[in-house]
Order: sequence, then C-alpha cells, then structure tokens
Amino acid sequence: MKKSLLLLLLLWAAMFPLAQAGDYQLIIGEQVDVCEACKRNLEGMTVHPACERDYSDQLGLEAPEWKPFDVGGHIGAMERVLRYLATGDEFTDDRYKSDDDRDADLVRRIGMKEEPWAYWAQVDINNDGKAEPVLKLHSALCKLRNGGSIGQAYSAPIVVLNEDLSGIDRALTDLVVQNPRKEETVAGTTNYQLYGVFSFKGEMYFDRWNDTDSGDESERFTLSIYEAKGNTTRTLCQMKELQVRRWSPGKPCAFRHCPPAKPFPVRLTP
Repeated sequence: MKKSLLLLLLLWAAMFPLAQAGDYQLIIGEQVDVCEACKRNLEGMTVHPACERDYSDQLGLEAPEWKPFDVGGHIGAMERVLRYLATGDEFTDDRYKSDDDRDADLVRRIGMKEEPWAYWAQVDINNDGKAEPVLKLHSALCKLRNGGSIGQAYSAPIVVLNEDLSGIDRALTDLVVQNPRKEETVAGTTNYQLYGVFSFKGEMYFDRWNDTDSGDESERFTLSIYEAKGNTTRTLCQMKELQVRRWSPGKPCAFRHCPPAKPFPVRLTP
C-alpha cells in the first residue's frame, strides 16, 4: 500500500514540471565580465526576471540592503516622486496640482498597508564615491504580465532622493531613468519595466527589464545593464529572452497562479 501511494505521488508530481531557467541571448556586451555574470545569473533563476531578480553572490553580484521606506513620514517626497513618474515633472501645475489633498490622502493610505511598496537603500548610484538615497517602488502586478491594458500595467521604477529625503534629486534621477519611449511619453513612465540595482567587483550598476512595445522588437523582452559615472550613463549589456514566457489575467502564470492585484503607480491608485 505504501509503495502504491509513493508511486501515485511520484506520478502526480511528474504532471507538474519544475520551473525552468530561461534562455537568453547576449546581444550587447559579449566577453564583458559583468555582462557574462548577469547572463549566467538570469539563466540560473527559477522565477521570471520581470517580477523580481535575485543577484547571486557566487557570481560576484550583490544587491543593496533594501529596507522599507517610511512613506507616512515623507508624504511630501512621495507626492513629488509619484508626480514625476506620472507627468515627468515633480512640480507640475497640471490637473494633478488641484488634487493635492486627495493624492496626499492616497499616499497616506497606501503607506499604511501591511506589505511595504516602497523601499530605499544608500547606494553610490553614479560611482562617484558618495552614497545617495535610492528609492525603489514595488508593483504588486509584476507577475501579471498581460502586455495589454495600461490599467493593468506593472511598474517598478527607481528614483534618487535628496540627501534629506525631502524630494527627488532630479539630476541623478535623470541618470537612472531609461524609458525607451521618452520621445513619445514622459520620461518617468515605467509601465512594463522593472528596475534593479546591484554591485559587481566594486562598481555599482542598475538594470531594467523591459516588456514595453517601443516600436523596436529587439528592445522588447530584454534585460539591459547600465553604469552611471559622473553625469553620464552608458548601456553595457543587453540580453534578450529567446522563448518569451507570457501570460494573461485570469490564466496561470508561468510558475504559479497570479492573484488579482491593483496596479501601481498608475494614476496614484492605492
């Protein structure tokens, strides 16, 4: 009886294949150490990099020590961050201006959620020897890659804050915003993009997973690695997913079922 039960369990388990690492082509950065390390890191992942990326210390990659950001204690800064991402101008005078009170209330209510959606770390983002406060927002929709409705867009941007956490350091934030559609949309738009930050051999880098249809198919479903130094940013690497694993709302994700979640930060929706 026990053998039969064990055989049944093995057969049942065989019906559910294990998560497979993805296949990626390095189209920019061959034989560049950090690019080769990042490609091996991608190939070793068992979850899709559009949702979140782990950085293997065995490959010399290390993520910052992210900690939850005190949203409630920095309402003004968060309002500026969200305005920048929505309009490209943290001090905009358009329709968002008249909604100041309502938006501040939304920020406060979101800040009271049990699961943090904003994280920060001290990072030398432009490799000048001085660490800056970098803010990373987390989208609950990262696993819901429907690639269609903007109302369901996932987004996980990074911005650089002022030293006193009162608002955005615009010069440094402009270094890390790599929106492929800047000419068509505001610079801060990061729909279907997820950013990460990591170090490798003493240098700081940031990366961007892109699901956006930018008009250039070669740019879609790619991970790009960037290095900022001084006042310039350069693209060091780009890896393209060879077999795109996509899914739609209401259908199983590639590796697990996706629970419904509200989009953020699309029009400051809590």
